[in-house]
Amino acid sequence: MKFGIIINRKMIDRNSSDPYGRLFSYLNEMEDLGYDLGWCGHHRFSESTAFGGETATEPSAPLAMLAPLMARTHTMKFCTNIMLVPARHPLELAEEINTINEMGNNRFILGGGIGYKPDEFENCGWNFRTRAKRFEECMEVLRLAMGGQRFSYHGQHFDIDDVMVQPAALRGEIPPIWVGAVSDPAMRRAGRLGDGWIISFAEHLLELAGKVKTYKQIAAEHGRPSTLALMRDVHIAEDRDGLDPSFLPNIVKVWQSYDNLGALADRDDEASAVMFGGKQVTLDEFAPNRAVVGNPDDCNREMERIRDIINPEWFFITPTGVPDPDKQVAELRLFAREVMPNFRSA
Repeated sequence: MKFGIIINRKMIDRNSSDPYGRLFSYLNEMEDLGYDLGWCGHHRFSESTAFGGETATEPSAPLAMLAPLMARTHTMKFCTNIMLVPARHPLELAEEINTINEMGNNRFILGGGIGYKPDEFENCGWNFRTRAKRFEECMEVLRLAMGGQRFSYHGQHFDIDDVMVQPAALRGEIPPIWVGAVSDPAMRRAGRLGDGWIISFAEHLLELAGKVKTYKQIAAEHGRPSTLALMRDVHIAEDRDGLDPSFLPNIVKVWQSYDNLGALADRDDEASAVMFGGKQVTLDEFAPNRAVVGNPDDCNREMERIRDIINPEWFFITPTGVPDPDKQVAELRLFAREVMPNFRSA
């Protein structure tokens, strides 16, 4: 596997003379520790976001934010997870993506999805209800546009006549497009149109086995790659006494906030009872198949199960249960030392 970590806007100090200094240092350290990728979400017009609690940790302009981060790193890739693709014109996206890939030597991966908040579309003149079909057309246009050849496209939502995007893709390498999907129709869309599937942290591991098989079959039928990027909450401590009792309540709060905003994920019955039915469970009862939690031995065992059951190429660590950036960094150091080497791929 390869491993991705969040790019957290909580590390930005807007009162400093160097607002991004701490974020630059964080990414440099994560790169040195062996993490392969930094990912960020995308939300607009929000004072708070699910991962950030009372603050907004997901940027409103992710490509603009990623450009200087790519310039300050060397080997780390960067991915939007996810970008609201149908809330932008695909020609504009192609221009910006090719530009930052030119700057970063082809280290960008577009993680895209259809979104779930109407205001993020309607305030910019886009129809929220047509976003799924518009997303599909965007995927078609992006592949044509990023290649740098002159092309035309005439669809239901985009009418493009004889254009050529500049700069062209560096060395002709069009970046992968991974699709974030939390429902069965979205997963099938990822198989038809994408190069990979970003799997929600809300998915139960055992239920994923069948979904992954279906996804790979659909991708093969359409001649598409089928990369898996699994998101998972991680909470690691030197020993179990060091685990934070607020970890599970933090996860419940975040999962509830997503549903309140309209992001209705497919969840197993037990998780739904805990999130929305008030069922009380212990962390040991909840974590298996839903998170990687415990001391290094515990985490290694759960990672082995993940590898054996779905074997994702990428593992994205989410900060749902550990919102404090300093705690995140400490845990990422421990994870990199005690767990990651046992599962890394070249």
